[in-house]
Amino acid sequence: MTELYVLPGGPRPDYRLVLAFVWGDDANCDTEGDSQHPADREWTELYAQKRSRPDEVFDVSPVGEHPLVLKVESSAEWLAAVVASMLAESSAGSVSDDPCGPFNAAKLLLDRMDGFDIGVAWARYWGSPFQKATADNPYPNLK
Repeated sequence: MTELYVLPGGPRPDYRLVLAFVWGDDANCDTEGDSQHPADREWTELYAQKRSRPDEVFDVSPVGEHPLVLKVESSAEWLAAVVASMLAESSAGSVSDDPCGPFNAAKLLLDRMDGFDIGVAWARYWGSPFQKATADNPYPNLK
């Protein structure tokens, strides 16, 4: 099991953007978490499994509150690295192999992503309709 730690610099992205980044907006996923509404950016827990590939599972959970430190774990190292990197980059944060740090730039995880196309993932992220989601309009893709 790979465990990586993220020290977010601010709010997290809408959890659906994490899924869009990793698998795309159309991926059929099983998810669970603590978001208060679909567009919540203050969530601290997220479990996701791609239904068509049950071995692709990751879990995000808090391990520290002041400051907030998130643990990203997966049995697939590439998946833990992708999710941790994305969370750090999208929240102006940093990453570590240890919950106490030191925390470093997310780009240090690139060599652990096993060929994952980070450029394509960022294009999916920025092109997702959930970029426009708000508490008042959590489903901008339905208009």
